[in-house]
Order: sequence, then C-alpha cells, then structure tokens
Amino acid sequence: MPRWLKLRPLPPENSPAVRVLTLGTVLVAVTAVGVHEEFTAQAILAAGAIAAGFVTSYLMRRRRTILIKAAITALIFIVARDFFAALIANPYDPRIPLVRLFLWLQALHSFDLPARKDLKYSLASAVVLMAVAAVYARDSAFGIMLLPFAAGASATMAAMVAAGRGPVALRPVLKAGAALALAAVVLGAVLFVAVPRGQGLRVRWFPVSPRLTLMKRLHGRILNPAYPNRALSEDPTQPAPAFNPEGYIGFSTYVDLRLRGTLADTVVMRVRTTRPAFWRGLAFDEYTGIGWRMTDKSVQEYASDQPRIVPRFGPDEPWPAGSEQVIQTFYIEATQPNVFFAAYRPFEVYVPTGSLGVDGYAGLRSPVGLEVGTIYSVISRVPAPGPLLLRRPRADIPESIRAKYLQLPAVPGRVRDLALAITASETSDYARAVAVNQHLIRNYTYNLRAPLLPRGADAVDYFLFASLQGSCEAFASAMVVLLRAAGVPARLVTGYTPGTYNVFTGYHDVRNSDAHAWVEVYLPGAGWIEFEPTPGFPTPEEATSRPAGQWLLWDAARWMMGVGRATIRGFRGEPLPTNSLAGMLTALVLSLVLVRRRNGIHSSRYDAISAVYALMLARLAREGIRREQSATPREFLARIPEPARTDAEGVTAAFERVRYGGEAADTVDAAALREAASRVAQEARRGGRSRRQ
Repeated sequence: MPRWLKLRPLPPENSPAVRVLTLGTVLVAVTAVGVHEEFTAQAILAAGAIAAGFVTSYLMRRRRTILIKAAITALIFIVARDFFAALIANPYDPRIPLVRLFLWLQALHSFDLPARKDLKYSLASAVVLMAVAAVYARDSAFGIMLLPFAAGASATMAAMVAAGRGPVALRPVLKAGAALALAAVVLGAVLFVAVPRGQGLRVRWFPVSPRLTLMKRLHGRILNPAYPNRALSEDPTQPAPAFNPEGYIGFSTYVDLRLRGTLADTVVMRVRTTRPAFWRGLAFDEYTGIGWRMTDKSVQEYASDQPRIVPRFGPDEPWPAGSEQVIQTFYIEATQPNVFFAAYRPFEVYVPTGSLGVDGYAGLRSPVGLEVGTIYSVISRVPAPGPLLLRRPRADIPESIRAKYLQLPAVPGRVRDLALAITASETSDYARAVAVNQHLIRNYTYNLRAPLLPRGADAVDYFLFASLQGSCEAFASAMVVLLRAAGVPARLVTGYTPGTYNVFTGYHDVRNSDAHAWVEVYLPGAGWIEFEPTPGFPTPEEATSRPAGQWLLWDAARWMMGVGRATIRGFRGEPLPTNSLAGMLTALVLSLVLVRRRNGIHSSRYDAISAVYALMLARLAREGIRREQSATPREFLARIPEPARTDAEGVTAAFERVRYGGEAADTVDAAALREAASRVAQEARRGGRSRRQ
C-alpha cells in the first residue's frame, strides 16, 4: 500500500469559539470586497455559502466526506471554466475575474474544514481578500473594515493557540486578541507612514473597465447630464438656462457667462496619478460677449479592437517642449458628460468604448456618457518648458493660431486700453501673460454669487470695470480677452482641478465643485501653457510641484502648512480654499472666531447697526421667516409680511448705508433702530397668529 494512504488524518477542531471567530473574520473580508459594486451580488452569495459551509464542516468534522470532496472538485472545474471564459472576454483587465474566482474558491473550501489546519487556510485566504479590497478601495471607508478584521484575526489566532492547550476561555482570548490587534495596527500605521510609496501604474495594460457594446456613437456633440432637457443656446438674445448645482455648465459646446450659482460637493471621480494636474476637458476659441463657443465643430474618430488608442492632433496642438510623462487612471463615481478628462497633452488613451473622438482643441470625446463604474487610463505628456524658452522675445505665430486665438468681438475700448497698460513694459508673451494673471489675482474678488450681468453688457467689460468680482469663468474670460487684446494667443479651458489628495487611499477625490475654468496661452516653441487667474486656487506649478503620496509624513506636514496659510488668508479677508479639508477646517475655525457671514454681518465692520440688523434676522427666524444665503437685504425685505415691513425697511436701509454705502455707524440712531427691530418681530408674530386663526 502506498505510504500516503497510511497517513492518519489530523484530529478535528472541536472548539466552537475557534470556528465562530474564523467565520466572523472571513465574513468581514468578504464584506470588504462586497462593498465594491463589481462584486456586491457575488459577495452576498459567497457569504451565505461560507456560513453554510462552516456549519456543515463542523457537523461533519468526524466523518469521511468523500462525496463532499468530489462535489467540491467538480464545482472547482466549473468555476475555473467560467473564469477562463471571462478572461478571454476581457483579456486586458483580469482583476475582476480573479476576484470572483477567489470568492467562489473560498466558499467551496468552507465545506471541507475538519481540522485546525484547514481553518488556518481560510484565515490566510481572508487576508488575501482584504488585500484585494485594499487594492480596489478608492476612499477611506476601507479603514472601517480593516479595524474589525484586525481584531477578528488576532482573536482567532489567540483562540487557536488556546485550543491547543485545552478548552477555550473566551474572555482571555478576546483580551489577548485586542492587544495583538492594537500592536498590529500601530505597527502597520508606522510602516504605512514611514515607507515611501512609488508612483505605481507600471503594468502592461493600464486599468480600464470591461469593454462596452455600443449601439450608437456620439462624438460630434456633447451630452451634459446636468442639462438634459435643453440645448444650450449660443444666441445672446435667448435667456440663460436655469443653473443646476449637480453639473457644470462648462461641459458643453457653449459656456454661458450669465449663470450664477454654487456646485454641489458630490464626488464625481477618483484619480490615481503619478502627478497631480488639471484634468482638462474642453477648450473654446470664440468669445461672444456673454459666453464662449467652439467654431471648429469637426471631430476625428479613432477606433481600435484593443483598449489602447493613440490619438493624433492637428498643427494647432504642437508637441509640448520639455514634456513630462504623467500617467492617470480615472474612476467615475457619478454620471459625467461624454468627455474623457485628462492632463494636457494626452498621448495614449486606454478606454472601454473601443473608440474615441478628438475635437479641434485636443479634447477627447467618448461615444457615450461616462456612467458610474467606468474606468479609463491616460498617458499624458505635460508641458515643462525651461525658463529661457518661456522668456524669449516673441517669435512668429502660425496663421492658424492667429486666426482662431487672437480674434475678438467689438469689446469696449477701455478693455483694450487696460490690456496695453498692463503689458506695455513686458518684452515676451510669457511675461505679458504673467502680468495679466497677477493683475487679476491682486485686484479682483472670487465670488460665485456675483451680481448678474446687465442686459446688453459685455461680460468681461462688466467684470473688469463694474462688478470687480466673479466666478472662475469670469476670471478666465478676462485673462483670455486681455491677452488677445495685447496680441497674445490664448483660449478658455474647462475641466476639473486636481481634487483633494487622500493620503490613506492614494487617490485624488474630485468633486462636482472642483469643476473649473482656466486659461491656456500659446507660446511659440513651447506650445500651450496653463495659467490660473482665479485667486484662491493653486497655480499649475503649485498643483504639480511634486507627486503626492511618496512620503506621507511630508504630505501631512504640507497639509498642516496649508491649514496655517488658509487661516492667515482668512484673517486677511482673502478667499478660502473651501473645497479642501484644510479649507473646511479653516472655515469652521474662522466662523467661530470671527463672525457668521451668512447672516450678512461683515467681519471687519461689526458695528452697532450690523448688530441691530442681525438681531432682527434672528427674531424673524424664530417666527419662521429666514433669510436665504443668496438673498440680498432688499430681496429679503420683500418677504417680510406687510405690517412689519415699514419698520424693517428702516432697519434695512440703515444697514445698507453703513455696510455698503460707507456711512459711519455713529451717525445712525442705533437705539431707535433697535426699537424698530423689536416692533418688526412683534408685528411678524401677530401676523403669524392671525394667519393660523
């Protein structure tokens, strides 16, 4: 008889505590994988099968299970067949088939766990599942699963050691497991922070979601899901569309400068990149006086039976001088327009659509809208010209560039005069661009709720000489128009800022509110160079100064320095970076230390009249009459009931004279206004009672 047939089987594991702790740990790992929608359905089935398998294994631990082993073997062949079929269908990204294969193998293995050694195999498989979940994690929620897994695994190992010595006492096992888990978490955190992370993404095929089967391809036009029921009109006589906070107006063939509003903070995509950059979407060449549009409607289509596509660009998109390679992978978390965002200038694109379109401005068009779960990767060559090339005197500008990117409508003469005054002493186009950029940052205010554009007014002229405040579209438009008036080719670009870097996941969380407009300036010999004219936003140089995530201690230090700088800017009255964690923390601190701005009280002029107006607002709020954040004092006055409006008008008028008109607060009778504010609240209360009766 062969020797292996004479081997005695290992003794069964009789401790229910060991089995329950092992099962709990495995289920935590399955849950960590199942939170990703690619595996949710299978993870639920696998969890049920694993639980049933553990119960079956415990009941059958003393019996010979030849039939169960035969069934497991047959099912493994079936699972392997499905794995290879999925792999053939999508050979460029085998990760999803591999994870599903591993889930099924874990479930099948759970039906044959008679001995402690088999339970150890299950525990080791759970560690692999947690590693898989870590690879797929794109937010910090993975940390919530990591803590109970560490506790469960530690308690399980302690229980296995105790079971080898006799009956398992649960309390000492849990106590030892907690101590071991704490030590493991602390040691892991130290290693996580101290060990540098490489740039990664060094693979043959870059991450891309499974290939999509397309019935219809849309390249020539852009579908913006935030504005599905209305084609954005390029006719200046037509009214502007209603602002939608769930999507950016700049992702269309036309950008309307008349819109005002604040975008929601929903996470729309997560980006894994070797270096942060501005995620460029579309560019525009024609200024209409109230907006921007594309004069070139042509789109060149590129198709391939592989994910990799190498698009070609026209002569207006020269190869950037001194370029630097940047690799990006985009994970779409909310429905996006049919635009592939990427750092300029894209070189290779890995997409699941089998085709893409390239417009006349180096914009990448998807044949379909980007749905949740879409993954694509891009290799870009980002311009990095040297200082000598940037500052050399003006060279000849190609005629095609001059025709598209120097044209202007009949803008008011004072706009052209301002452009010449700003750039008169500069000797290079780069220096002229820097001068215009700095002029806008130093002299104008970023405000998403700036006054509406008057009918018939030129948007840039009104921004430069009347309102002196505006959104990123206003700043970018002003810079492009001023540069063109000074003879420097430029264009407006829309896309997303780099987003907020998550030091735990290694991804940049890009939110809907990160949608942005900036400027590209054409410099002969250097290509298109990005500029950020909006105050409060990082310049392209600051955003891309070094790859994030290599040294987490340094990243944490930079974050703290950012908090300090933001706090200083806040005390100076400068815009705060509220789209970042540092900005939100700073805004919270300043709101407690300074004043509640949303009720209309100015931080540097909190006087007796402002206090009376704030008192009136507070008392009206108790009666259910609240002032919206976007409402002006006059707009709110119209909402106050008629009996109380007379006194309210006196308080409002005094507040406006002091707050906006420059009148000294001590010239107004604050005591009389305080009595009037009290009467306003009383009249509002009486009006509310009469309506209820």
